[in-house]
Amino acid sequence: MHVLLESFLTDIFEVLPGLVIRGLILIVLFIIWPKLLGMILTTYKKTLEKKNVDPLLESFTVSLFKTIAYIALFFVVVSIIGVKATSLVTVLGTAGIAVGLALQGSLSNLAGGVLILFFKQFSKGDYISNNGGIEGTVDQIHILYTTLITVDNKVIVVPNGQLANNPVINYSRKPERRLDMVFSVAYDTSTDKAKELLKQIAENHPAVLKNKAMTIRMVKQNASSLDFNFRVWVKNSDYWDTLYDFNEEVKRLFDENSIEIPYQKIDIYNKTEK
Repeated sequence: MHVLLESFLTDIFEVLPGLVIRGLILIVLFIIWPKLLGMILTTYKKTLEKKNVDPLLESFTVSLFKTIAYIALFFVVVSIIGVKATSLVTVLGTAGIAVGLALQGSLSNLAGGVLILFFKQFSKGDYISNNGGIEGTVDQIHILYTTLITVDNKVIVVPNGQLANNPVINYSRKPERRLDMVFSVAYDTSTDKAKELLKQIAENHPAVLKNKAMTIRMVKQNASSLDFNFRVWVKNSDYWDTLYDFNEEVKRLFDENSIEIPYQKIDIYNKTEK
C-alpha cells in the first residue's frame, strides 16, 4: 500500500509542473490574444479607411478574420492541453456528415455574404426591404448575417442567405423617387376643379422636380368618392417631407374651396310595411 501511494505521489509531482505551466500559458494566451487581435484589426480598419474601401467589405472581412483567429485559438488551446490536432481532425472527419449538416445553414449564409459583396446589391447607408416585410438602413455585413437599423433605431439581424436569395427592394440606389398618392373627393365635386387644385399644389412645391412628368388623373369612381392618382417626382432625400406636406396642403386647400373629402358612410333605409 505504501509503495502504491509513493508511486502515485511521484507520478503527480512529475505531471504537476507540466500542468501548471500549461495552465499559466493558457491564462496568458486568453489575456493576450483578444488584445493582440484588437490591435491587428484596428490597424487593418485604419488601412482600409485610408484606401476608401467599401464599408461593407470592411465589416465582412473583419468578421471573417475574427472567426479565423478564434478557430486558430481553439486549435492552439487544444494543442496546449495535449490533444493532437491529427486526432481532432480524424474525429471531425468521422463525424463529417453530421458536421456538414449542422453547418449547412452557416455555409449558405457565408456564401450569401460573398454574393452580396460581389454583386453590390446594396451599400452601407442604403434603405432596403425584403419580401419578408423586414426593412431598415444597412449598417454592417458580417460573415453570416447583415445588420439593419430601423427608423425607430432598432437593430435587425438578417441572415445573409435570406438577402442574397430573395428579392430585395433598395430605396436608396436611385437619387430620384416617384411619390405616389391617392386623394379622394365627393361625387358632387367638379373633376376639373379637383385636378386644378392638385396641380397647383404640385407646381408650387419647391421639392417637386419640374423636369419630370407629373400625373394627376382620376383613377377610379369608388363607392362613395372620386379617386385621383397624384404622382410627382422628388429627390430621394425629400420624399418623406414632401409626402407630409402634400397631405397637409391638400386638406387645407380643399377646405378653402369647400371640397369635401369623403369618409365612409352608411345609408339606412326604414321600410314600413302597409
